[in-house]
Amino acid sequence: MAVEVYPDGNEERLGGKRAFIAHGDLSNPKLWRYRAFRRILKNRWTYQIIQFAGPHLSRRIAQRLSDMSYQKYHTDISPNPPPAFKAFAHMKFLEGFEIVILGHSHYPEEIEESIDGKRCLYFNVGDWMTHRSFLRFTPPGRFKLSQYEG
Repeated sequence: MAVEVYPDGNEERLGGKRAFIAHGDLSNPKLWRYRAFRRILKNRWTYQIIQFAGPHLSRRIAQRLSDMSYQKYHTDISPNPPPAFKAFAHMKFLEGFEIVILGHSHYPEEIEESIDGKRCLYFNVGDWMTHRSFLRFTPPGRFKLSQYEG
């Protein structure tokens, strides 16, 4: 089965509306260190080094980087979502998108905004580890940000 990956996000039609869906890691311009790291990590030279190193070493390095990231960004969780994601969604609304779905901030969030008389929706699906949050889409156009209670 082929999987399509859109590292910069992608435009979709959801319920007949123009939607922008992305991981959201590029939506905060203040995270320039992350952007530089991402650029280093996602290039053909790095992929070749990973192939050369083999799965065992690559997996250990990836786990170490993941642990460091988790300690830096998830141990002292602020109760408020970063405002950069809402600002990013607003800019997308001005580009004509009616729905923006992101996930990178790890804060479940739902914002409704009116732009030129159009109802615009921004969702951040949050995360599974802390908030156990997810976004449910029920066609033709119903969205529900939920939290798993089980």
